[in-house]
Amino acid sequence: MSGNKHKKKSDIYSSRRDFLKKASALAVSFPLLSFDAGEQPSRKSPKRRLGRTGEYISLLSIGGFHVGDPAVSDEEAIEIIRTSIDEGVNFMDNAWSYKQGRSETIMGLALKDGYRKKVLLMTKIMARNVEDAKVQMETSLKRFDLDSVDLLQFHAVGAREGDVDAVYKGGLIEWAMEQRSQGVFKYIGFSGHSDPAPHVEMIERGFEWDTIQIPLNIGDYHRGLSFEKHVLPLAIKNDIGVIGMKSNGMGRLGNSGIATPVEGLRYTMSLPVSTVVSGIDSMEILRENLALFHHFEPYSESEKQELLARSAGQSEVIEHYRRKS
Repeated sequence: MSGNKHKKKSDIYSSRRDFLKKASALAVSFPLLSFDAGEQPSRKSPKRRLGRTGEYISLLSIGGFHVGDPAVSDEEAIEIIRTSIDEGVNFMDNAWSYKQGRSETIMGLALKDGYRKKVLLMTKIMARNVEDAKVQMETSLKRFDLDSVDLLQFHAVGAREGDVDAVYKGGLIEWAMEQRSQGVFKYIGFSGHSDPAPHVEMIERGFEWDTIQIPLNIGDYHRGLSFEKHVLPLAIKNDIGVIGMKSNGMGRLGNSGIATPVEGLRYTMSLPVSTVVSGIDSMEILRENLALFHHFEPYSESEKQELLARSAGQSEVIEHYRRKS
């Protein structure tokens, strides 16, 4: 479906109760899915297809938010990014809003000396109108010191009321399609962490999104309205590449004593995602993540159930960033 032939909002969900009914039916229709062995070309550095883009990206990705933290020196941040690429990671996450621009700037420096051609680079913009989108996109490219990125996502959809209408009715999709035609980026997606309902609406309104970025962890699983049970299957049905994030609940999971960060990361990697963005702010954490990446085996059903049993009733402890229903 072309970008200017969107479904009407009234065709989606007339009420939150109707949404829950439809979402629950979808969850039943799409149990936990798995990738064929053919979609994992290398056991040393496992890769999966990024939805309709046809790109194969590493199961582990580097998150721009943590690596751009001012507490991480320029030297260590560059070492983290380049070491990860040398070890087979080929997807880089970032956003215009991260760390007042340092995240994009430091990643741009790390991707010099031939590293840029080895990765699929993403950034995200917060804009909810075309003029802001133009400014934010231009700023991001200047920080990276690049003419283009590979993937642009509308960031934090669902954090505020009216986000879906802003994207669909304010000309942002048309602007993104024009930018794509000019080679500013190849793919268009959106992200969010606050509320699954707007994500379902973003997909159901009809634009053919290339990617979606959502929080997937053992806290989310237990919620009545879940990204894993209600958004993930819909994205897969529409061949949208799923970028998992917040496997550790932004540090809350590991600090809770419910599970370790590695257990949380392995759980999210065991889902039918294309990649999982990991927040890495030290070489020690990178080495820990790479060990899992290089020797990854998905959880068995019994292992998964044991982990979920540990986390039952702990969603609020693990996920502080969700909007209250």
